[in-house]
Amino acid sequence: MYHEDRERKRVRVLAATAVLACLTLLAAVIPSPYSIERPGPFVDTLGDATLEDETIPVIQISDLQTYPTTGELNLLTVSILGTPEHPLSWLSLVPALFDPSQRIAPRTEFFPEGVSEKERETANTAMMDTSQMQSAAAAFRELGEPVSIQLSVAGISEDGPAEGILEQGDVILTVGGQEIASFEQLRRVIVDAGADRPLAVTVLRGDEELSLTLTPRVPDGGDSPMLGAAISSSYELPAEVKISLSQIGGPSAGMIFAIGIYDLLTPGPLLDGLTVSGTGTISEEGDVGAIGGLAQKMWAASRAESDLFLMPLENCAELPDQIPAGLTVAPVSTLNEAIKAIETATSGGTPAGIERCEVK
Repeated sequence: MYHEDRERKRVRVLAATAVLACLTLLAAVIPSPYSIERPGPFVDTLGDATLEDETIPVIQISDLQTYPTTGELNLLTVSILGTPEHPLSWLSLVPALFDPSQRIAPRTEFFPEGVSEKERETANTAMMDTSQMQSAAAAFRELGEPVSIQLSVAGISEDGPAEGILEQGDVILTVGGQEIASFEQLRRVIVDAGADRPLAVTVLRGDEELSLTLTPRVPDGGDSPMLGAAISSSYELPAEVKISLSQIGGPSAGMIFAIGIYDLLTPGPLLDGLTVSGTGTISEEGDVGAIGGLAQKMWAASRAESDLFLMPLENCAELPDQIPAGLTVAPVSTLNEAIKAIETATSGGTPAGIERCEVK
């Protein structure tokens, strides 16, 4: 009887082990609909980059005097594991459950339905290019240098408010009777005018100035009225600025690029030997905007042994419950605030931290 019970237990254990092994095998091969967001590489924008076996400065400024810098000014990135073309298995998600620097999210959060990995990379590259131009404009304006901007129509949305009214290549002069000096101003004028109300728009088409009227609408899934046109910005800068990076996309490095340009164009090292890391979009007016992957970039900043981490004030709601130990965090809303936070840190002080989020 004893031997029979022992044999039955052994069979049950073997059966359970076999079932577990089968489930584990299935979890290792069945694709999941999730991706993992984790800290990516960081790059010192005051250092050098290697492109096609050539080492060159990340930021190059022509025809203006530049000054030596000290310290590191790191842009931060995130890496996404699990794409439509290369999905993650269920089993590969398990380690991220126990790592506070990683986040599991539905794959559609990073790759909307119908958007391929290649299309996402192309869009991120375009946003990076725009961000670099905006960062240069913001830095020069912070230095008091004149920067002119031209907004033009880059594309028309099918069945959108601008279809049949605006044309690709039109240069926008005025909207709602106001001369437009920045993309942010254009957005404000459209939003303030409201949806489903006629709006006067003056454009330059070739050599002809045209007075047009269109009616902004709130697109499906949107929350504010739009023209239904893609707008491109071109700037006339006091000097040519070239930023050399590869395999990094998106607009979230804009603030760091602007700080780097400002540091190179001002006497005396802004960082004074500190390691400063940060993230945030930038407008040509110097406004710092929200980004994605805040928690993961905080961990990247910690791994870079940062003395100061700059983040957008707009991201206060995304502050993680667990902030890397020893990381000094300074939320900022403008390029000027970011520069002052660095100056406070280099003078031995502590810039305003996450307490700013509590009163935002």
